[in-house]
Amino acid sequence: MRLDRELIARRAPSTIRPALALPLMAALLLAPACGGPREEAAAPEPPAQQVRTARIGGAGDGWVEVPGAVEAAQSATLASRLSAVVEAVVVEEGAFVRAGDSLVRLGGDDIRARLEAAEANLVAALAQRDRIRSLFGRGAATRQELDLAVAAEAAARAESEVARAQLKYVDLRAPFDGYVTGKRVQKGDLASPGQPLLSIQGVGRLRVAATVSRGQAQLIRVGDPSEAVLEDGSVVRTRIAIAGPAGDPASLRFLVKCDLPAGSGARAGSFARLRLPRGPEEPAILVPEAALIERGALTGVFVAGEGRARLRWISVGEKAGDARVVRAGLTPGEDVILEPRADLEDGAPIVIVNGAAGAAPPGAAAERGEPSTLPAPPAGAPPERRP
Repeated sequence: MRLDRELIARRAPSTIRPALALPLMAALLLAPACGGPREEAAAPEPPAQQVRTARIGGAGDGWVEVPGAVEAAQSATLASRLSAVVEAVVVEEGAFVRAGDSLVRLGGDDIRARLEAAEANLVAALAQRDRIRSLFGRGAATRQELDLAVAAEAAARAESEVARAQLKYVDLRAPFDGYVTGKRVQKGDLASPGQPLLSIQGVGRLRVAATVSRGQAQLIRVGDPSEAVLEDGSVVRTRIAIAGPAGDPASLRFLVKCDLPAGSGARAGSFARLRLPRGPEEPAILVPEAALIERGALTGVFVAGEGRARLRWISVGEKAGDARVVRAGLTPGEDVILEPRADLEDGAPIVIVNGAAGAAPPGAAAERGEPSTLPAPPAGAPPERRP
């Protein structure tokens, strides 16, 4: 009996421990589920930035600026009419030349030989014509023989004139006073018919050339006053000299040129802008240049609304004073942020301050772009949260 009690006492711990372990493990597993969901801490919203806005409107003056370039009223590209070797190029780029100066000389030995042969044939044809005419007067030659002699003389004369005209193309000369702006050939090159050799721009009159839309072209007439904004920012009064009656079928744009007055200070090849009347179908929406942001090839603005800055990509056109014409992306009445900070992001909270001592809180006043009389929030204060 005593032996049985000792065996039970030894086995009791090994049999009781697993039985107690199972309820304890179940309680530990169920404890997190009974505690409810744990709340994660929300990231604090950045403080609202104070910004200035401008209301998008239309072009009130009815004028628009289109980009263009200053060019010489006289310009020419000299090309070869012969297939010959270049013997000499007597000018360099930037050189000033007078009308009639020799610029390029081509090899013309074959043309000179052809001219000598043509002149010899002409001499023989003249002698034959005179001989047949004398015989015809004495009745020793027929009318047909005389006609053939006269025709042969005319053909020989024409061949001589052609050879003499081709010889003129051996020596290329300046057509007017100007500067050599392009040199595309060197001594020893083989010039082909139609190949450009030199470019010349005349001195004196300058013009601003630009392209406009169909609506603008309908409002423009030769002689109408306009203004040219030169590269240095100076404004020159001018008049329309050329208004293209037909447009380019590829770009659907019309060519316009304005003469610049003497002493304008402009140089051929420089950038310029023309101020022209706005066409009836041209977009009348303007956005200040101070509101534009450039990111690569994209242009955008931050639109203010409901206390937030919303990034919007837009398409802009030509300049109109200190603004740009909006072709797509904005509508009149919207408010854009002027001179946005580099750290302003899409959806960031903002407080509008349009030249007043206070700032407009997010809400109706911010949407209208009106300054508020409420004081600005202290620096570092958390933004107001609306339910």
